[in-house]
Amino acid sequence: ARQASKLLTPRLVAKRTGVMCCDIQERFVPLIKNMDSVVLCSKWVLSAARELKMPVIATEQYPKALGSTVKEVKAELEGAHMFEKTQFSMLTETVVETVKKQENVDTWVIIGIESHVCVQQTVLGLLEMDKHVFVLADAVSSQYIGDRYIALERMRQAGAVVTTTESAIFELLGDFKHPLAKKLSKGGKGRPECGLPQGLPQASGKL
Repeated sequence: ARQASKLLTPRLVAKRTGVMCCDIQERFVPLIKNMDSVVLCSKWVLSAARELKMPVIATEQYPKALGSTVKEVKAELEGAHMFEKTQFSMLTETVVETVKKQENVDTWVIIGIESHVCVQQTVLGLLEMDKHVFVLADAVSSQYIGDRYIALERMRQAGAVVTTTESAIFELLGDFKHPLAKKLSKGGKGRPECGLPQGLPQASGKL
């Protein structure tokens, strides 16, 4: 099924799209590069998901040691499917079951940390499940910039679409006449630099 779908350019359509929020936890706040961008952009896309009635799955990595989801993001997770985990990928047995229950969803947007570990392993797993995956580059990060850059390139080479939060939200809306367009467009106001002004590797794989 996925071989055939690869011939088509993946597009974000709200009724076929969900959001996966990976381990945006308190312990990571002082450690992750451009964490302010991760938090704001994650809030923004989660708000859009709620308004557009898209399913949301969120995880916390060993919260006993790493703390709970940062409060600004957690405030946008009302109604989300929440799971604790110890494995790096979000795709635990219970999360996979939840993904499969979203029968009309063939595309997942992923946000969170760290780009080169939990996010990357989740993306690769979703691709293996024949899902389209969009990684929001300004809503994922790592402790080291190099890890983030290489992870974004590896995920793109594997078949994920690497884009930005604003691009994804406006693609989901489709038209500025959408009744939620003005409201959701304000979510990124004053957003900080995401740390990728020049930074994504080229599609050729050259760094």
